[in-house]
Amino acid sequence: MLAIIAAVPIILTIILTVGFNVPAKKVLPISWAVCAIIGLTYWGMDIGHIAAYTITGFLGSIDTLLIIFGAILLMNMLNEAGAMRRIEAMFNGITEDSRIQIVIVGFAFSAFIEGAAGFGTPPAICAPLLIGLGAPPMAAAIACLLLDSTPVSFGAAGTPTNAAAEVLKDTLPALGVTDLDLWKQDLSFVSALGLTVGAFVIIWLVIGIVTKQYGKNKSFSDVFPVIPFCLFTAAVFSVFYLAFAKFVGAELTSLAAAAVTIFVTIGAAKSGFLMPKTIWRFPGSEVKTKSSGGQSTTPSMSLLKAWTPYLLVTLWLVATRIPQLGIKPYMSVPKIEITNIMGVAGADFTLKWLNNPGLFPFILVVIIGFAMFSLNSDQIKTVVSKSYNQVFGATIALLFGFAMVYLFRYSNANINGFDSMLVSMAKGMADLAGAHYLYVAPLIGSIGAFMFGSNTVSNIMFTPLQFETATILNLPHLVIVALQNQGGAIGNMVCINNIVATCATTGMMGAEGKLLRAAVLPWLVFYFICIIVIVVAMSMGIV
Repeated sequence: MLAIIAAVPIILTIILTVGFNVPAKKVLPISWAVCAIIGLTYWGMDIGHIAAYTITGFLGSIDTLLIIFGAILLMNMLNEAGAMRRIEAMFNGITEDSRIQIVIVGFAFSAFIEGAAGFGTPPAICAPLLIGLGAPPMAAAIACLLLDSTPVSFGAAGTPTNAAAEVLKDTLPALGVTDLDLWKQDLSFVSALGLTVGAFVIIWLVIGIVTKQYGKNKSFSDVFPVIPFCLFTAAVFSVFYLAFAKFVGAELTSLAAAAVTIFVTIGAAKSGFLMPKTIWRFPGSEVKTKSSGGQSTTPSMSLLKAWTPYLLVTLWLVATRIPQLGIKPYMSVPKIEITNIMGVAGADFTLKWLNNPGLFPFILVVIIGFAMFSLNSDQIKTVVSKSYNQVFGATIALLFGFAMVYLFRYSNANINGFDSMLVSMAKGMADLAGAHYLYVAPLIGSIGAFMFGSNTVSNIMFTPLQFETATILNLPHLVIVALQNQGGAIGNMVCINNIVATCATTGMMGAEGKLLRAAVLPWLVFYFICIIVIVVAMSMGIV
């Protein structure tokens, strides 16, 4: 009974988001209020503790919100300066084969944008680029939506993975975890395992789906000639993806792996390495590969200048995240601390502001970019205003999402002697799933991404629940949290918010159902890959 009552705010969230399509910025404040009422009435918490943990949750969201704002601010600055158009122009003339264009733009470049910005930006940038290269709008939408899966757990400088660890920072010491950064690094590596293997399948699978539905021959077999190039791309990406996840951490995993993959695959395509013997194009796309009147449409900005902000971001993260360089320990020293908020013991907040990627390097690089690209005051105002408007909805959602998680976790401070709502729900889930919970964990992550449109929010909401369930069932905590993280990443494929946004940017409004149906099979394939990889890794003692 306790588990059902504790789950009411989450059940309400699912009903409102999925059943009535209410956005997260409206749903989560309502769900927090319901959670607070349950805490006051049924659980027997006092209003002081509810207020203290709500404020602590609000403050706890600042770290994540700064990263989101910084990442989006950087993207908008590059768009306003014309740097993004120059980067996009780089992809013209590499190859006329539409399948290879999907690999390079839809996977590699999309993964880079995910690593740098995250939060739905890759399809918004890459799908229109593929359309400009000759892909039908729906083909571009399908490709960019589905291929933006492997890099998602490390999007926006590792925000989803770091957020999962952040909501557990008060719980982990009880397990003997004394180094949160090291635990994050382990989580990054275990999360990357299944996503890495999935990359070897999802790239050619998506191209096969697109060629069957939108190719001249309507044949899945049109993907066969490019499978070697797809596997080569996945191999290049995976080597750096796993290496950074294992030895550096979440911030650079997708960003650095994708950056290397872009230039390696472009070089391979231009040199003819593993290229198909026959050029394959979408019907009617031949004329789109050439500029009208023979005139160049490439922006005048140098390619180096256009890439400089991203290079600065990468260099900063490399310098400050690789332990061997000796800078990393100093990044966590400057911090803002508030303890015992409203006199409640344990209601604490810490912001290591120098170590926050949103402030350093994202916002710092944006300030440098304003000067480097000579943006005037009106352009700067446009960039800041647009970024603020884009982040506003996420701000409301994250504020109340964090606050609700804190109430769930600390509701054991009650006069009735109940376990916390979180532990009560975990006991209910443990009773339902039992020994099979390993196979359920990524589904919960995907449901969270489907509901909230974000792997980050999914991790914030459900990681504590998954962690407590693992404790009850005596399952490896790191494995269960990694499965949550992976589930949130592949849930990006079927996330209704991303589907709507992708349809909007490709001019396909009204086709959301068709896009969702196209995503179901790849999601299922990836889901089973994640589970199989974890089971094999556990049996081999890798995790």
